[in-house]
Amino acid sequence: MRENTPNFELLHGLESTYDQIQKVALGGMAEIYRGRQKNLDRPVAIKRIRPDLRQNADIRERFRREAKSSANMLHQNLAHVYDYIQIHDDAYIIMEYIDGLDLAEVIEKAGALPLDVATIIAIKILNGLSHVHAHGMVHRDLKPDNIRISARGEIKIMDFGIAFDPSEGNLTMPGILIGSPHYLSPEQVTGSRLDNRSDIFAFGITFYEMLTAKRPFYETERESVYARIQKASYIDPMQLRPEIPVFYSQIIQSCLQTDPDKRPTNVNRISATLIEYLARNYSLSFEARVKQFLMQNNLMHGDPNLIDVAEPTSPGAKSGMGASLSRAEKIKKWVSKFLIFTAGLSAGIVTTQHYLRIQKNSDASTENSTTATSVPAQAQQQPQASPPNATTKQPSTTKPSKSGKARNKKRSN
Repeated sequence: MRENTPNFELLHGLESTYDQIQKVALGGMAEIYRGRQKNLDRPVAIKRIRPDLRQNADIRERFRREAKSSANMLHQNLAHVYDYIQIHDDAYIIMEYIDGLDLAEVIEKAGALPLDVATIIAIKILNGLSHVHAHGMVHRDLKPDNIRISARGEIKIMDFGIAFDPSEGNLTMPGILIGSPHYLSPEQVTGSRLDNRSDIFAFGITFYEMLTAKRPFYETERESVYARIQKASYIDPMQLRPEIPVFYSQIIQSCLQTDPDKRPTNVNRISATLIEYLARNYSLSFEARVKQFLMQNNLMHGDPNLIDVAEPTSPGAKSGMGASLSRAEKIKKWVSKFLIFTAGLSAGIVTTQHYLRIQKNSDASTENSTTATSVPAQAQQQPQASPPNATTKQPSTTKPSKSGKARNKKRSN
């Protein structure tokens, strides 16, 4: 058994299962620790209700719902929950530990992201949201602080503390503002009923921030951030960064509509558009490209030149990388073309065989019909005299049929 050092903490009720516990962050509702699960020898994140909030029954219920909702949604772009432990007023959520950085920290240190990196992260966020929405849930607090980028380049949506789960009912009273001010949707500002389109609004804000390193909605001397959100008052991202594709600006504009009915109905259509753009301009190696970007900006240790990354496939692609495909991608494209060719060849062979079979059956049918019509004509011909020295036919040994006997009997009568 490993001994605790002065830097490690003991959490009541977890001593037998977890050790090497250290506090790493403090949130609005909970404290975050890093620990080790003893029996599996793996790192975990431990989320614990803040001591000053443990007596609040509403907070404890939200905490329990967060654990349940997250545990029921297994997806590669969502942080996984392993366990929920409650001991008296103390409660813990045991989660996967994601060694990496928050998206907010990446933007703060690196500035506006390269177009391909921002697009990759956006697609991964949309994939995670699609899974959340498929379960009938609304995250309600999507923002760069709640998006984690792992050391392997994976993208994970975190913190379902205020997520709305219709199966559990709503803990938020009408008219109560809940969420992060700069990332609220107009519905959240007014305290109206929310659905998945509120998350789409928050995605539009996050995508804008990735591309420009600025928030679209902020407070001024004349207007509060809430007023600007309700009027969708923001600077076009192309004014801040001219190389942004026009349709990126159009995607952001559609997501930031004040009327939910004018926003995209689901995130899959947005994702499909971004994937199509990325496929036209880059070979697909998402995690490797994100990892290389982090290394290039000294946000992660390692040599970015040793990574086989996604590279531009057209001269118009702007990412600062070379224009040639990686060897692995060349092989993948060749194999794809070969499979398409062989599939077409197989289909052609099957079609030819089917045609020949039909033609053969048609010829056989015609031959049988010709034979059937020639037999009566031969029966009407008179027998001819045998030529000299012709061989005399032997009488048939076949027994006459019953119908033949009847005809002979009739003739004799």
